[in-house]
Amino acid sequence: MSYVLAKYIRLSIEDAKTESLSIENQRLVIDRYIDELDIPDIDVLEFIDNGYTGTHFERPAIQELLELVRTGKVNCIVVKDFTRFGRNMIETGYFLQRVFPLFRTRFIALTDGYDSDDYIGDTGGLDVLFKLMLSERYSRDISKKIKASRQVKAQRGEAVSKNCIFGYKKVDKHLEIDEPAAETIRLIFDLAANGKKLTEIAASLYTEKRPTPSEYRSSEGDSSSRWSIPVLHSIIHDEQYIGTYTAGKTKRLEVGSRKTVRIDEPNWIKIPDFHPAIVDKTVYKLAQENISKKREPVRKREVGTSERYNSIERPLKGKVVCGCCGHRLKISSTRNAVFSCQFSSIPDAQCRSLRIAESDLAHKLLETMRNQLQVLGSFTQTTEKHIQSEPELNQLITAGKKEKQVLYERFVRGEIDVDEYKSAKNLNSTEIDRLSHILSTLTAEASKRTATLCTNKQLHEITERAFRENTLSCQLVDMLIDKVVVFPDGNVNVTWKAQAPNSLLVDRHNVTVR
Repeated sequence: MSYVLAKYIRLSIEDAKTESLSIENQRLVIDRYIDELDIPDIDVLEFIDNGYTGTHFERPAIQELLELVRTGKVNCIVVKDFTRFGRNMIETGYFLQRVFPLFRTRFIALTDGYDSDDYIGDTGGLDVLFKLMLSERYSRDISKKIKASRQVKAQRGEAVSKNCIFGYKKVDKHLEIDEPAAETIRLIFDLAANGKKLTEIAASLYTEKRPTPSEYRSSEGDSSSRWSIPVLHSIIHDEQYIGTYTAGKTKRLEVGSRKTVRIDEPNWIKIPDFHPAIVDKTVYKLAQENISKKREPVRKREVGTSERYNSIERPLKGKVVCGCCGHRLKISSTRNAVFSCQFSSIPDAQCRSLRIAESDLAHKLLETMRNQLQVLGSFTQTTEKHIQSEPELNQLITAGKKEKQVLYERFVRGEIDVDEYKSAKNLNSTEIDRLSHILSTLTAEASKRTATLCTNKQLHEITERAFRENTLSCQLVDMLIDKVVVFPDGNVNVTWKAQAPNSLLVDRHNVTVR
């Protein structure tokens, strides 16, 4: 069997400014090292992430490499230095100290002088920890500088976002009108200013086959022209269409995170009359007034229909999806609530015939749940098998420690020499570390399985109560159902959250209800 060595190379946008960190330079340094290795049957693989930050591990090449490590198909990983592998101290340390030793994968950082084979049974010491800390600190400093630079550019009115809003195009860091898209924007505002509802505007755009913003950017030819109400509402309330430059609406939670949070509007950067306006301010104001007026509740009586039934618990609200367009179905605020698609007003749309009563859908789901309870089978036996293996591992670890003590006593008595003692001790320590890693992994897995077992027992109790009362509850739906897809022909496809006991790697499964 050949010895598999993986070269990993990473280059971020900031690193591209440094010649020594170029892809060619990294490859040259690693190839020189490989040429000096005296391994007869070696298979070299190369993985490159070009343009990806090292602050997280959501990179395509590194994920592919780590998957090979998990399947035991990589014997050694070589990088130019620690920063190429990752700049997150906690995650990088986790792979170096836990994952790679568990799968017996050697890790080498050339310019840092690190070889995991030199630290068997050790973490690498303060030297490695200090380098990881410096790497993470460098990433945070770079992040602050980039944020400050973007802030200055935004205050100058430069287009700092990757994509500009629908109706404009970015030219030399500034916004200019994109005429084909701008025509659609003007039509939306004209219809709204003339008193049309958002559903009527969506129907008009569908009739004229106007592409949505995402369809316009993709430019793949055919488009559905199905405009959603939230998209139309956001367009009509966007000041950028009257020439107001707007920036700083969101911010990232932390360095390396892709999650963003919305900033309060008073803290946005706004520059009035900065770029060319698509819509006249008078039309913009009139459109906003009309839409706001239309969105007010129709019934204002003290005990109107909406007020009377809005307080009723709707367990399936937000879970039901249209099988034609993929959008969430809205539910009416009436006594006999009905699910329908927001695109039902669009001519020729398949969604027009999609309507299902909440009570009928709940009845179908309850019937299906009776059959799906078998999926939550005997989880206890699987968990107990893993728990039973823990004492065996503990016995082996204890025996290994006793053997180490016996070796020392034999060495003291002169029965074995220094070389024999060191060799036997190293083998013993390696085996103890291997067993300890396996034990910790099984313990964590058993803990997860026990938690799932408790959840399934709770689920059984909630489901049985629902069957007795013949009604769904929010607690049951949240625990058991991920999504319900409804089709015009009456078919219902349910995606469950519960896991099958014999298929623990399957996150969810679908069931079609007719």
